[in-house]
Amino acid sequence: MITREQVRFIAEQVAPHTGPVLSLYADVDPAKPENSRKGWLLRAKNTLKGMPLPAALARRVTGLLEEERPRARTLVVFAGDDLLVRHDLQVELPVVDLAHGRVEARWGEPYVAPLVYALDEYERAGVLLLEQKGWRFFEIYLGEIEEATEAFSAMAATEWGDLKDYLPTVYADFLKQRLPTHPDRFPKRLEAWVHRFLKRLAATIEQVLAERGINRLVLMGPPELTHFFEQFLSLSARRRVVAHLGGPPHPGASAAQVLERVALTLETAEREHELQLLEEIRNRSGIWGLDPTLDALQLGRLSLLVAPWDIEAVVWRCPAGWVGGSKDEAQLLCPEEEPWETPLRDVIVDLAAGFGARLEFVRGEAQTRLNEEFGGLAGMLR
Repeated sequence: MITREQVRFIAEQVAPHTGPVLSLYADVDPAKPENSRKGWLLRAKNTLKGMPLPAALARRVTGLLEEERPRARTLVVFAGDDLLVRHDLQVELPVVDLAHGRVEARWGEPYVAPLVYALDEYERAGVLLLEQKGWRFFEIYLGEIEEATEAFSAMAATEWGDLKDYLPTVYADFLKQRLPTHPDRFPKRLEAWVHRFLKRLAATIEQVLAERGINRLVLMGPPELTHFFEQFLSLSARRRVVAHLGGPPHPGASAAQVLERVALTLETAEREHELQLLEEIRNRSGIWGLDPTLDALQLGRLSLLVAPWDIEAVVWRCPAGWVGGSKDEAQLLCPEEEPWETPLRDVIVDLAAGFGARLEFVRGEAQTRLNEEFGGLAGMLR
């Protein structure tokens, strides 16, 4: 998983680096036919041959590309006289056009916008796995998963054993609402202990969610227990729960097995969230259409900008940075200057950041609706 130190290095060292810098993005997903037998590597080398790179730098980059790395979906490289950075990501990136095995490479100012967007905006998700020997917590970010082994370090092994023994009976009594026909079914002191322990676990989970900036939570395990435990979470934590899933077929599942089990669920939650955003924009204080949305953005009126993952629109940009959906619109913003045509995908990340709007890209059904019903761009007014 990409570390916070790597994120900080990109922001503090790569982004402000003095050009010229090579910025290279390539689709390296081994599941795609065009990438079999390292087809991506041949395309990347051919791309480098067509660029005005110093020979020594080209050799260094080629050597870096040829290094064996874990399976990934997107390769990112930044290279300059005193800079050589490679990231292998398990996600696709918006803004860059990598369809059909294309390689996007630029020589000049560092083109970090696609990667910075991903680092800032990709949702962090958590998975709480309820197992008999002890609960486990996982963080998922940028398509990678990592177990937070320290999450429950304060809980003693004997406490997990007691919870395993007592929880099923407490839960059974809960379902029966403590009918008077079973007045002594479970000693009150043990019931109180279980409730206190579950409250401690809930507080621990909420602390982990806050410390790691996790916005979506999957509860995994026996359904009756995950739903029972959810009651002990605060309202804000319960709102982050997106699914209850049965546990892996075998105890002690690896992180990769947990990821495989929850990946589709998290993707479905993301697609539903995107459709909900469009409904909020339509039914609340929203705006849509290329020119109206760009105007509202540049007037500082948008809190959220929604764009299609595959951006095909072109815009006109003024030397001072103002952007219009047409040349006429742009010249209204810079009447004394000559705007030029540029792909919207090249400027949208910096444009949103410059005017303080959160940027969200949508895919699938939401992208189709955004293009067909909302004119290809939409936003939420402040």
